[in-house]
Amino acid sequence: MNGLAGDMLTSVLEDDSFTFEYLHLVDADDDAGERRMINGQSLRVEPVSRFDFSQVAVVVLAGTAEFAQQWAPVIRAAGVVIVDTTGTLGGVPVVAEVNPDALTAAKGDGVVGSPDAQVVQTAIVLAALAGMGTLQRVSIATYQSMSTHSKAAVEGLAMQTGKLLNGQPVEKGALDKQAAFNLLPCVTDLDESGACAEERALTAGVKACLAMPALPVLVNSVLVPLFYGTAQMMQVSFEAAPDAKRIGNVLRRAKGIKVLDKSVSGGFPTPITEATGSDHVWVGRIRADAAEPNTIHLWIVSDNLRKGVAINSLKLAELLIKDYL
Repeated sequence: MNGLAGDMLTSVLEDDSFTFEYLHLVDADDDAGERRMINGQSLRVEPVSRFDFSQVAVVVLAGTAEFAQQWAPVIRAAGVVIVDTTGTLGGVPVVAEVNPDALTAAKGDGVVGSPDAQVVQTAIVLAALAGMGTLQRVSIATYQSMSTHSKAAVEGLAMQTGKLLNGQPVEKGALDKQAAFNLLPCVTDLDESGACAEERALTAGVKACLAMPALPVLVNSVLVPLFYGTAQMMQVSFEAAPDAKRIGNVLRRAKGIKVLDKSVSGGFPTPITEATGSDHVWVGRIRADAAEPNTIHLWIVSDNLRKGVAINSLKLAELLIKDYL
């Protein structure tokens, strides 16, 4: 519960009205013992090695890949379904607003994947647009904050920024190159095609959530010097030219989306001003391509930890308990 995802999960549980009858907070033994306030109750963080998982129906698993791999077999042995936010356990990726029917297999599989925040915001928007016509191709450039990488990257950005503003040299930190006042086009290993892990994960996750395995999805990811939040420029091509004037209305009616698209200064959403602390994906700068009328452009932002990790995983847990277990 001490990582970025764990902190946001407890924050969302305090802010939002989820309908869990019983709630337990569990962490690695060395990090257990503190108390967290949730809905007016002081809950003690219990040590994972002594927790009886048979008393719960669903576990939202956050933290490191190593922690997930170590404790997932113990949790599954107790007959508990895992909502995995770490991306390491191989569960079918599910976005609550997009493919909740995929939870049907959860009881047998034992693991549900709550995908990366990039997948969540992309899938929500594309699912709404798919109702306007056949999707032919999607191209995405992501602009991801340090919190999409790790807590160490967030701390490194803060340290480097402070030092540079005071005229001091900086150390490399959690990333291979300076993060402060810089842009990093790739921070993980490349495959044979030249794609990094973040790009591969977004491509595969979107295709899985939309059940469109043949949809061409092209991704370029950039790590930017923000602490929190995520943004995308997306180009979506349809088989036939859509009515561009209807797109904003279609998106406004979709679950999980807010639209801010005005032809005035500041008439578009940003990761900080609109998305931070919001339970929605924000869309703006909606326009048809001047050269290709079957292509539209969109600017998309969200709070990666809140909307992408906490809200989605807790919604999945709530749906599992209510409708599938």
